[in-house]
Amino acid sequence: MEFFYYVYLFRIKATGKVIYVGSTRTVGERINEHRRSMREDDRAQPIHKYLHANHLELIKDVEIDIVDYAKSKQKGLELESYYYHKYEITAINVWDANKRDGNNSPRQRRLVSKDGKDFYNSQRDAAVKLGITRSAVAQMVKRGELIPQLIPDKYQNIETGERFASGYQVQHLYNLDSKTINKLNKNGEIIVNGMTIRKV
Repeated sequence: MEFFYYVYLFRIKATGKVIYVGSTRTVGERINEHRRSMREDDRAQPIHKYLHANHLELIKDVEIDIVDYAKSKQKGLELESYYYHKYEITAINVWDANKRDGNNSPRQRRLVSKDGKDFYNSQRDAAVKLGITRSAVAQMVKRGELIPQLIPDKYQNIETGERFASGYQVQHLYNLDSKTINKLNKNGEIIVNGMTIRKV
């Protein structure tokens, strides 16, 4: 069976502005995940918070355009990154696809100071602890003042090959509750939508 990975955009109807780029193998499911995240505050990601703050609704105010497709996950992510940079999506998309290891599966990077004395769990963590913006943290990374280190993967989707550095990523990708993640940690694997998620 052949699978396709679709690249989609959120575009504000009134202005034509593209505010989000994503990729997925299952368009309908992904749209439903976005709509669910709009309804439930604890699932909201920056794009959903942006939509709320600007009183925008998916479908009604923001159209979803499928703009490209690929026959492999890697090519899909490359295309997603291309559109991400084409439309200069910076503040609302959390992750450039070039920095991701799977569909909606960002690789978390710990940051270490140049002298190796200070550690930060993420750009957000560094921004909070240093009292600066995340874009300022990104500039420190570019200048070599902070050095990124990949956090080892802890979980894998056996069917798709996607790997995750934290239970948080699994939880938010598949819209799971905390009990399910606890079960994953206790039993070593769970079944989600017919797919096996396993500790590695």
